[in-house]
Amino acid sequence: MRNQSLLFTLCFILTGFYGIAQYNPDKVNRKAAQLYSKALEQAQGDDFKGGIATLQQAVRIDNAFEEAYLSMAGMYGELKDYQAAIDNYEKAKAIDSVFFMDYNLPYSINLAGKGDFAKALQAVNIFLTIANLNETSRKSGEYRKRCYEFALGYANTHPIAGYRFEPRNLGDSINTKVSEYYPTLTIDGNTLIYTRRVNDFNEDFYQSHRQGGTWSKSESLPGNINTNQNEGAQNISQDGQWLIFTGCNFPDGHGSCDLYISYLTTDGWS
Repeated sequence: MRNQSLLFTLCFILTGFYGIAQYNPDKVNRKAAQLYSKALEQAQGDDFKGGIATLQQAVRIDNAFEEAYLSMAGMYGELKDYQAAIDNYEKAKAIDSVFFMDYNLPYSINLAGKGDFAKALQAVNIFLTIANLNETSRKSGEYRKRCYEFALGYANTHPIAGYRFEPRNLGDSINTKVSEYYPTLTIDGNTLIYTRRVNDFNEDFYQSHRQGGTWSKSESLPGNINTNQNEGAQNISQDGQWLIFTGCNFPDGHGSCDLYISYLTTDGWS
Protein backbone atom coordinates (compact mmCIF):
# COMPACT_ATOMS: atom_id res chain seq x y z
CA MET A 1 0.00 0.00 0.00
CA ARG A 2 2.94 2.29 -0.02
CA ASN A 3 3.12 5.13 -2.49
CA GLN A 4 6.75 5.10 -3.16
CA SER A 5 8.75 2.17 -4.83
CA LEU A 6 12.38 1.60 -3.87
CA LEU A 7 13.27 1.03 -7.55
CA PHE A 8 15.95 -1.46 -6.52
CA THR A 9 17.02 -2.95 -9.82
CA LEU A 10 17.29 -2.12 -13.49
CA CYS A 11 17.66 -5.33 -15.45
CA PHE A 12 18.29 -3.93 -18.90
CA ILE A 13 20.83 -1.65 -20.63
CA LEU A 14 19.41 1.48 -22.21
CA THR A 15 20.27 2.19 -25.82
CA GLY A 16 19.22 4.76 -28.38
CA PHE A 17 19.68 8.50 -28.50
CA TYR A 18 21.75 8.55 -25.33
CA GLY A 19 24.25 5.98 -26.55
CA ILE A 20 25.17 2.73 -24.80
CA ALA A 21 25.47 2.34 -21.05
CA GLN A 22 29.00 1.57 -19.84
CA TYR A 23 28.05 0.05 -16.48
CA ASN A 24 27.87 -3.74 -16.70
CA PRO A 25 26.13 -5.52 -13.77
CA ASP A 26 27.74 -8.81 -14.84
CA LYS A 27 31.16 -7.44 -13.93
CA VAL A 28 30.30 -6.59 -10.31
CA ASN A 29 32.53 -8.21 -7.69
CA ARG A 30 30.91 -11.47 -6.58
CA LYS A 31 31.23 -10.74 -2.85
CA ALA A 32 29.72 -7.27 -3.38
CA ALA A 33 26.84 -8.84 -5.33
CA GLN A 34 26.16 -11.26 -2.48
CA LEU A 35 26.01 -8.37 -0.03
CA TYR A 36 23.65 -6.57 -2.41
CA SER A 37 21.25 -9.54 -2.36
CA LYS A 38 21.40 -9.60 1.43
CA ALA A 39 20.62 -5.86 1.56
CA LEU A 40 17.53 -6.33 -0.60
CA GLU A 41 16.27 -9.01 1.78
CA GLN A 42 16.82 -6.66 4.72
CA ALA A 43 14.91 -3.89 2.96
CA GLN A 44 12.02 -6.22 2.18
CA GLY A 45 11.73 -6.71 5.93
CA ASP A 46 11.72 -2.92 6.43
CA ASP A 47 15.26 -2.99 7.86
CA PHE A 48 16.42 -0.08 5.74
CA LYS A 49 19.20 0.95 8.11
CA GLY A 50 20.58 -2.59 8.08
CA GLY A 51 20.28 -2.69 4.30
CA ILE A 52 22.17 0.57 3.96
CA ALA A 53 24.97 -0.71 6.20
CA THR A 54 25.24 -3.86 4.07
CA LEU A 55 25.33 -1.85 0.85
CA GLN A 56 28.06 0.35 2.29
CA GLN A 57 30.12 -2.81 2.72
CA ALA A 58 29.38 -3.71 -0.90
CA VAL A 59 30.60 -0.40 -2.32
CA ARG A 60 33.74 -0.55 -0.20
CA ILE A 61 34.51 -3.78 -2.05
CA ASP A 62 33.41 -2.46 -5.46
CA ASN A 63 33.16 1.32 -5.62
CA ALA A 64 31.77 1.20 -9.18
CA PHE A 65 28.73 -0.86 -8.13
CA GLU A 66 26.07 1.51 -9.46
CA GLU A 67 23.05 -0.57 -8.45
CA ALA A 68 24.27 -0.57 -4.84
CA TYR A 69 24.33 3.24 -4.79
CA LEU A 70 20.87 3.33 -6.40
CA SER A 71 19.44 0.94 -3.84
CA MET A 72 21.09 2.84 -1.01
CA ALA A 73 19.48 6.01 -2.34
CA GLY A 74 16.09 4.29 -2.41
CA MET A 75 16.45 3.13 1.18
CA TYR A 76 17.51 6.57 2.37
CA GLY A 77 14.46 7.91 0.55
CA GLU A 78 12.22 5.51 2.49
CA LEU A 79 13.78 6.89 5.69
CA LYS A 80 13.10 10.45 4.43
CA ASP A 81 16.82 11.22 4.59
CA TYR A 82 16.60 13.20 1.37
CA GLN A 83 20.15 14.54 1.33
CA ALA A 84 21.70 11.10 1.76
CA ALA A 85 19.40 9.78 -0.98
CA ILE A 86 20.44 12.61 -3.31
CA ASP A 87 24.14 12.04 -2.58
CA ASN A 88 23.88 8.36 -3.51
CA TYR A 89 21.82 9.02 -6.63
CA GLU A 90 24.53 11.45 -7.75
CA LYS A 91 27.28 8.91 -7.05
CA ALA A 92 25.40 6.42 -9.22
CA LYS A 93 24.88 8.97 -11.98
CA ALA A 94 28.60 9.79 -11.99
CA ILE A 95 29.40 6.14 -12.71
CA ASP A 96 27.09 5.86 -15.74
CA SER A 97 24.50 8.51 -16.58
CA VAL A 98 22.87 6.31 -19.24
CA PHE A 99 22.20 3.44 -16.84
CA PHE A 100 20.91 6.08 -14.41
CA MET A 101 18.27 7.46 -16.80
CA ASP A 102 15.24 5.68 -15.29
CA TYR A 103 16.26 6.81 -11.81
CA ASN A 104 15.87 10.49 -12.60
CA LEU A 105 12.28 10.17 -11.38
CA PRO A 106 13.02 9.06 -7.78
CA TYR A 107 16.04 11.37 -7.82
CA SER A 108 13.70 14.27 -8.58
CA ILE A 109 11.33 13.26 -5.79
CA ASN A 110 14.14 13.42 -3.24
CA LEU A 111 15.32 16.77 -4.61
CA ALA A 112 11.77 18.05 -4.14
CA GLY A 113 11.84 16.69 -0.60
CA LYS A 114 14.73 19.08 0.07
CA GLY A 115 12.83 21.92 -1.60
CA ASP A 116 15.12 22.06 -4.67
CA PHE A 117 12.28 22.18 -7.19
CA ALA A 118 14.37 23.71 -9.98
CA LYS A 119 16.80 20.80 -9.98
CA ALA A 120 13.92 18.36 -9.50
CA LEU A 121 12.26 19.75 -12.61
CA GLN A 122 15.46 19.31 -14.61
CA ALA A 123 15.71 15.68 -13.50
CA VAL A 124 12.12 14.78 -14.31
CA ASN A 125 12.40 16.47 -17.71
CA ILE A 126 15.35 14.20 -18.48
CA PHE A 127 13.30 11.20 -17.32
CA LEU A 128 10.47 12.15 -19.68
CA THR A 129 12.83 12.12 -22.68
CA ILE A 130 13.28 8.35 -22.37
CA ALA A 131 11.91 6.68 -25.47
CA ASN A 132 9.04 4.22 -25.08
CA LEU A 133 8.23 4.96 -21.44
CA ASN A 134 5.32 2.81 -20.29
CA GLU A 135 2.07 4.62 -19.60
CA THR A 136 2.35 4.41 -15.81
CA SER A 137 5.89 5.83 -15.77
CA ARG A 138 4.97 8.59 -18.19
CA LYS A 139 1.94 9.66 -16.15
CA SER A 140 3.97 9.57 -12.96
CA GLY A 141 6.68 11.73 -14.50
CA GLU A 142 4.18 14.21 -15.91
CA TYR A 143 2.40 14.45 -12.56
CA ARG A 144 5.68 15.20 -10.77
CA LYS A 145 6.59 17.74 -13.42
CA ARG A 146 3.32 19.62 -12.86
CA CYS A 147 3.96 19.59 -9.10
CA TYR A 148 7.46 21.02 -9.47
CA GLU A 149 6.29 23.67 -11.93
CA PHE A 150 3.51 24.67 -9.54
CA ALA A 151 5.97 24.92 -6.64
CA LEU A 152 8.34 27.11 -8.63
CA GLY A 153 5.52 29.31 -9.90
CA TYR A 154 4.03 29.69 -6.43
CA ALA A 155 7.40 30.59 -4.94
CA ASN A 156 7.86 33.30 -7.58
CA THR A 157 4.50 34.90 -6.80
CA HIS A 158 4.43 34.29 -3.04
CA PRO A 159 7.92 34.93 -1.65
CA ILE A 160 8.22 33.95 2.01
CA ALA A 161 11.26 35.19 3.87
CA GLY A 162 12.73 32.90 6.47
CA TYR A 163 10.40 29.92 5.86
CA ARG A 164 11.72 26.67 7.29
CA PHE A 165 10.28 23.17 6.86
CA GLU A 166 11.02 21.28 10.08
CA PRO A 167 9.01 18.06 10.46
CA ARG A 168 9.28 16.51 13.93
CA ASN A 169 9.06 12.94 15.12
CA LEU A 170 5.91 12.33 17.20
CA GLY A 171 7.87 10.39 19.79
CA ASP A 172 8.00 6.81 21.03
CA SER A 173 4.35 6.82 22.09
CA ILE A 174 3.53 6.56 18.38
CA ASN A 175 6.66 5.80 16.37
CA THR A 176 8.41 2.43 16.67
CA LYS A 177 11.05 0.51 14.73
CA VAL A 178 8.37 -0.76 12.33
CA SER A 179 6.65 1.36 9.69
CA GLU A 180 3.79 3.70 10.60
CA TYR A 181 2.01 5.74 7.95
CA TYR A 182 -1.28 7.20 6.62
CA PRO A 183 -2.14 9.38 9.64
CA THR A 184 -5.62 10.84 9.98
CA LEU A 185 -7.02 13.17 12.66
CA THR A 186 -10.43 13.98 14.07
CA ILE A 187 -11.49 17.59 13.54
CA ASP A 188 -10.44 18.62 17.05
CA GLY A 189 -6.92 17.33 16.36
CA ASN A 190 -6.91 15.18 19.51
CA THR A 191 -7.41 11.66 18.11
CA LEU A 192 -4.87 10.22 15.71
CA ILE A 193 -5.46 6.98 13.82
CA TYR A 194 -2.78 5.54 11.56
CA THR A 195 -1.63 2.33 9.87
CA ARG A 196 1.13 0.24 11.42
CA ARG A 197 2.87 -2.68 9.72
CA VAL A 198 2.79 -5.60 12.15
CA ASN A 199 5.07 -8.65 11.84
CA ASP A 200 6.59 -7.24 8.64
CA PHE A 201 3.51 -7.71 6.44
CA ASN A 202 0.16 -7.34 8.26
CA GLU A 203 -1.25 -3.79 8.32
CA ASP A 204 -3.49 -2.78 11.24
CA PHE A 205 -4.93 0.41 12.69
CA TYR A 206 -3.57 2.06 15.84
CA GLN A 207 -4.77 5.10 17.74
CA SER A 208 -3.39 7.71 20.10
CA HIS A 209 -5.10 10.52 22.00
CA ARG A 210 -3.62 13.93 22.78
CA GLN A 211 -4.06 15.20 26.32
CA GLY A 212 -2.37 18.36 27.52
CA GLY A 213 -0.24 18.49 24.40
CA THR A 214 1.09 14.94 24.87
CA TRP A 215 0.17 11.90 22.79
CA SER A 216 -0.85 8.79 24.72
CA LYS A 217 0.80 5.40 24.14
CA SER A 218 -0.72 4.13 20.90
CA GLU A 219 -2.83 0.98 20.93
CA SER A 220 -4.53 -1.25 18.43
CA LEU A 221 -8.06 -0.10 17.61
CA PRO A 222 -10.52 -1.98 19.84
CA GLY A 223 -13.28 -4.08 18.33
CA ASN A 224 -13.31 -6.19 15.17
CA ILE A 225 -11.75 -3.85 12.62
CA ASN A 226 -8.21 -5.29 12.64
CA THR A 227 -7.82 -8.71 11.05
CA ASN A 228 -5.10 -10.99 9.72
CA GLN A 229 -5.63 -9.29 6.35
CA ASN A 230 -4.31 -5.83 5.44
CA GLU A 231 -6.23 -2.73 6.52
CA GLY A 232 -4.88 0.71 5.72
CA ALA A 233 -5.24 4.11 4.04
CA GLN A 234 -8.08 5.07 6.36
CA ASN A 235 -10.01 8.32 6.70
CA ILE A 236 -11.81 9.06 9.95
CA SER A 237 -14.98 11.16 10.07
CA GLN A 238 -14.77 14.59 11.66
CA ASP A 239 -16.66 13.40 14.74
CA GLY A 240 -14.51 10.27 15.05
CA GLN A 241 -17.44 7.88 14.76
CA TRP A 242 -16.69 6.03 11.52
CA LEU A 243 -13.79 5.02 9.28
CA ILE A 244 -13.59 4.41 5.57
CA PHE A 245 -10.53 2.33 4.74
CA THR A 246 -8.89 0.04 2.23
CA GLY A 247 -9.04 -3.70 2.91
CA CYS A 248 -6.90 -6.03 0.80
CA ASN A 249 -7.46 -9.72 0.09
CA PHE A 250 -10.59 -9.94 2.24
CA PRO A 251 -12.61 -13.15 1.64
CA ASP A 252 -15.70 -11.10 0.67
CA GLY A 253 -13.75 -8.64 -1.51
CA HIS A 254 -14.55 -7.84 -5.13
CA GLY A 255 -10.95 -7.03 -6.09
CA SER A 256 -7.46 -7.27 -4.64
CA CYS A 257 -8.29 -4.21 -2.51
CA ASP A 258 -11.72 -2.70 -1.72
CA LEU A 259 -13.24 0.13 0.31
CA TYR A 260 -14.89 -0.70 3.63
CA ILE A 261 -16.66 1.27 6.35
CA SER A 262 -16.49 0.68 10.10
CA TYR A 263 -18.49 2.32 12.91
CA LEU A 264 -17.49 3.10 16.48
CA THR A 265 -19.79 1.18 18.85
CA THR A 266 -19.88 0.54 22.59
CA ASP A 267 -17.86 -2.64 21.87
CA GLY A 268 -15.24 -0.87 19.76
CA TRP A 269 -15.00 -0.62 15.99
CA SER A 270 -17.36 -2.78 13.96
